[in-house]
Amino acid sequence: MQQGYTGPEVCKITGISYRQLDHWTSTGLINASIRNIKGSGFHRLYSFNDIVLVKLVNKLRDAGISLQKIRVALENVSKLLGKKKNVTDVSIFSDGTSIYVLTENDQMIDLLKKGQAVFGISLGPVHTETEAEIFSLFPEKISVQNR
Repeated sequence: MQQGYTGPEVCKITGISYRQLDHWTSTGLINASIRNIKGSGFHRLYSFNDIVLVKLVNKLRDAGISLQKIRVALENVSKLLGKKKNVTDVSIFSDGTSIYVLTENDQMIDLLKKGQAVFGISLGPVHTETEAEIFSLFPEKISVQNR
């Protein structure tokens, strides 16, 4: 059986208030995937992955992202991943305005624009490629540059 964490434990782990956790769970932003029962004598039980999502939401909120945008992003990342993967298998980025996911094939997708792909360029490989091109075309210049 999967280890479960109560609301107060999740709050202690994540640093959010119980009221905030209750609101996020009641509105469906976060799930208590082990047991999502609210009522007298019952406690919701959150999984480890639920706690990771709570921390993600909290970090995005700290970055100034609205709950409405976070909700859309989480829905779109779930659609993108399908049942075969977990949200902890991806990297999520934000520039304070939008939320992006980096897929396993290094494609960056804007989660707020219905999966519109964006692109990024890692400058390390561009540097190496440029250096190699200069060396092959102008070998005398590269040796001066590296001195």
